[in-house]
Amino acid sequence: MKKKILYIVVFFVVLILALFIVLKNGIVISSVQFDFLKLEQLYIKLDKKLIVRAKNITINEIQNSEISSQTHSSDNASTEILKITKNLKYLYTFVKEIDIQNLNIKDNHVRILFKDNEFFIDNDLLFLKLTLQRQNKELIADIKKLLLKDYDLSIDGNLSINTKSEFYYFQGRASGELLDFNASISYKDKNLAYKIEDLNIRNITEIFKRVNKRIELPQSLNLWVAYRAKGEFYHLDYLQGFIDFAKDNYYLDNISASGYVNNVKVRLDDKMNAIEIPRLDLNLNKQKLDFVFNKAFYNGADLSSSKVYLYDLFDEKKVGIYLRIKSDNLKFDEKLAKALEDYHFSLPFYQKSGKIKSDLELKIDFHDKGEISYSGILALENASISLADFNIIKAFVKLNKNDLNIENASVKNGFLEADFNAKFDLQKQQGNFNTQISRLYFDNGELLDLKNQNVEVKLDYSQNVNISIPQWNLILNFKDGLEANLNNPKILFSFSPLLKKFGFIDAKNVYYKTLNFEDFNASVNDAYFKNNLLINGQTPYENDSFDIVKNKGIMEIHTQSDTASAKISSDNKEIHLKNLSYIYRKDSNSSNSIFDISTNTQNISFGGANVALILPDSNKILAFDRVEADLKGNALDLKGSRGNAKFDLYYSSNDLNLNVSNIDDNYLNEFLQKQAVQDGVFNLSIKGSGLEYFDGQIDFKNTYVKDLKGINQLISFIDTVPSLLMFKSPTFNQKGLSLHDGKIIFNRKKDLLSVSAINLNGDSVDIYGLGSANLRLNTVDFSLELKTLKSASEAISKVPILNYVILGKNQEISTNLKIDGSIDDPKFHTEILTDTLKTPFNLIKNIIQLPANLLN
Repeated sequence: MKKKILYIVVFFVVLILALFIVLKNGIVISSVQFDFLKLEQLYIKLDKKLIVRAKNITINEIQNSEISSQTHSSDNASTEILKITKNLKYLYTFVKEIDIQNLNIKDNHVRILFKDNEFFIDNDLLFLKLTLQRQNKELIADIKKLLLKDYDLSIDGNLSINTKSEFYYFQGRASGELLDFNASISYKDKNLAYKIEDLNIRNITEIFKRVNKRIELPQSLNLWVAYRAKGEFYHLDYLQGFIDFAKDNYYLDNISASGYVNNVKVRLDDKMNAIEIPRLDLNLNKQKLDFVFNKAFYNGADLSSSKVYLYDLFDEKKVGIYLRIKSDNLKFDEKLAKALEDYHFSLPFYQKSGKIKSDLELKIDFHDKGEISYSGILALENASISLADFNIIKAFVKLNKNDLNIENASVKNGFLEADFNAKFDLQKQQGNFNTQISRLYFDNGELLDLKNQNVEVKLDYSQNVNISIPQWNLILNFKDGLEANLNNPKILFSFSPLLKKFGFIDAKNVYYKTLNFEDFNASVNDAYFKNNLLINGQTPYENDSFDIVKNKGIMEIHTQSDTASAKISSDNKEIHLKNLSYIYRKDSNSSNSIFDISTNTQNISFGGANVALILPDSNKILAFDRVEADLKGNALDLKGSRGNAKFDLYYSSNDLNLNVSNIDDNYLNEFLQKQAVQDGVFNLSIKGSGLEYFDGQIDFKNTYVKDLKGINQLISFIDTVPSLLMFKSPTFNQKGLSLHDGKIIFNRKKDLLSVSAINLNGDSVDIYGLGSANLRLNTVDFSLELKTLKSASEAISKVPILNYVILGKNQEISTNLKIDGSIDDPKFHTEILTDTLKTPFNLIKNIIQLPANLLN
C-alpha cells in the first residue's frame, strides 16, 4: 500500500516538474478548438511570473456552467469593475504580462493588456486604464481613466488594496454629460460600503433609460422617479449604504440620502396637468423618500401646505405614495379625476369651475394587490361640476376610508335648485341622497315646475352613472349624456303647466335621451289626455303616443296615429294635422284671447287635411278638405278648400283680403250648422286695412233660403200684420224664399258695420234696403222695401184699365219695413199708416194718369 502511494506522489511530482519545464520554455498553440473553447495563437510562458498572449479566445456558453453564470453577471459595469478589482492583486503578484487581443464571452468582446504594472481593458461596457504599484503592505491602483460607456461617465481616482487584510478602498470623481459626483467605496470580506457625495443629475429620465438596458429596476421606482415626479436638476449632498454579498443583503433600510430638485413636475398619470414645485428637498431614510417644499401649485391652486412622500421605496410589493392635498382653492378638474380613477378613487363628476377648500389624505400602494385608503375633508363653494352642469352653492364633504359623506349641500343648475345630504360607498361606488327639491323646472317652468318636494335619490356609478328616484319610478343614466326613463309620468303631468294646458293626464312611460343636453330623442308612450280635439269631428282625441327628436336646434314631433306632426326651429314652426277638429271656446277671462298679429314675431306654417274649426259659442263649423297657412311675422297667408269652395285669406297689421268663392249649399249649411239654404252658389269678398276697417260684398244666385234668422223673422212679422197678408204666397212661408240672385255690400269702420246696399231678387218678392249695426252698443238700424209679390202683381196686371189704377205706371206693389233694437233681438216695424194715407191719393193720381198710360 505504501509503495502504491509513493508511486502516485512520484507521478504527480514528475508531472508538475514536466509542466514547469514546459512552461519555462514556453507553449505555443496556433489553434485548438473544443465544444466550449476555441484558442488562436496562444502563447504561455512562466518566467518568474506568468506571461500569456493570445490573438483570440472564444468561450462558448455551457448550460448551468459557472462560465455561463459569470457571463450573465457581467451584464453590468459595476459587476465587471468589482471582479477586476478583486483580481488586481493576483495580476500584480503572479502575472508579468497578459495580452489578449480579443476575449469573446457570449459575444462580449474584451481587449485585455497587462504589462509593466499597467493594466488596460476595453469592452462594450467600459474602458479602464490604470497603473499598479506597491507601497508597503498596500497595492495602489492609480486609475488614469475609467469610462462607463452606457452613461458616458468618466471616473478617475485611486484604489488601495491591502493584500494582507484584503481590504479595498476607492476614492474618486465621476463626471459626464448626464451626471457628476464624488464617490468613496470600501470592500472587505464580501461587505461593501458606499457613499456618493455632491451628486448632480441633469436628465433623470435618460439615466433610468440607460440603467434599464442593463438592470431591471422595480417598475414603481422607475415610473415615479423617472417619469411621474420629475425635475429639471437634481442635487444630492450624499447617498450612502451598505451591502453584504455573502448574505445577499442590501440593507435597504440603511440607505440614506439628502438633496434637492429644481422645477419638479408631479403627475398621477400621463395626461393630467402637472403639480408644479419650484424647489423640492429630498430626504431618504428607512425606505421613506420625503418630498419637502415651500411652494406648490396645481392649475393655479396653491398646494404649498400639502405633503408628499414615497414609502417602502425598494420593496416592490409594498411601495406606495402618501399624498396630503391641502389647499384653499383646489380645482378637481377632469384630468385629475381621471388620474385618481387609476388609484381606485372615483367620483361620478369633476369640477369645471369654482373652488374647493381641501385637506385630503391619500395612501396608495402601487402594487396591484396593494391597499388604497382615503381620508379628509372638502369644502365646496360656488363650484360647477360636470354632472348635468350642477352648480354647487355650498357643500361640506367628509372622507374616511371608503365612506364619503356630503353635508349641508346646495346645488343649482339650469333646471334644478335643491338641498341635500348624501352618503357614498366608494368601494361599491354607490350613494344615497336625502334631497329637498326647492324647484325642478324646464323651459322656464312651462314644461315642468315642481316645487318643495322631498325625495330619496339613489346613485350608482360602478359602471355607468345611474340615478334613480324610486317614488317617481324614474331612472337616469348619465353615460354619454343623459338617458331618462320615467315610468310614473303623472308626476310630470301634475307639475307641468304646458302639459296641463294640452290636457295631458297620464302615460305609460316617458323616455328621454341626450348626448349634449341640447339635442335629444324623446318619446311619450300611450299618453292619455283631455283637450278640445275631435277625430273626424266626432270621437274625442284622448289617447296617442308621441316621438320627439331635437337635432341641431330643430325639433320634430310625430304621433303614432299620424294625426299630428310638427317641425319646430328657432325661426320657424311647421304644424300638420289630419282628421282633427278643434273646438274653440272664447275665454272671457283671458286678456290674450284676441290675437294681435302686429306683435307676432314667429314664423308658423300650418298644413291640414280634413280639419275643422268648431265654434260652439256661435254654433259654427269652418271645415277644410285641405288647408295651408303661413304666418310670417305680422302677415298671414291662408289657402284652403272644401268641395268646390275656395278659401283665400291674406291678413297683416295693415292689410286684409278675404275671398271665398264657389260656396255651395253643403258648405254653407255645414258652416251655419243648419239647413239654411238649398242649392245656389255664394261668394264672399272682403278687402281693407284690418279687422276694424274694411269693405265687403256677398253675392249669390239660384238659391232657396230655408232657415236664416233675418228671413224667418221677416216672414213671422208679415204673418202677424193683417195689412201685409197680401204679400203672402205659398212659396214664401211654406218652402222658404226662392232667390234668383242677390248682392249685399257692406263696410266696417271701427264699431260701426254699415250695409250700403241690399238687393235680393226672388220669385215672390224683391227686397231692397240699407242700414247699420253698432257692434259696441249691440244695436241695429235697417230700412227695407218689400216690392209687390210678383205672383199678385202679374194677376192684377192682366186686368185692363184696373192694372193701371191699382199698380200704377210701374206695375208693382211695395211697402217699407223698419228694423231696429239689439242685434240679438231685432224689432220689425211696418210703415202701414203712411201707406194707408197715401193709397187714396195714389188711386186718384193713377186715375188722372190713366189716359196717358193707355196711350203709352
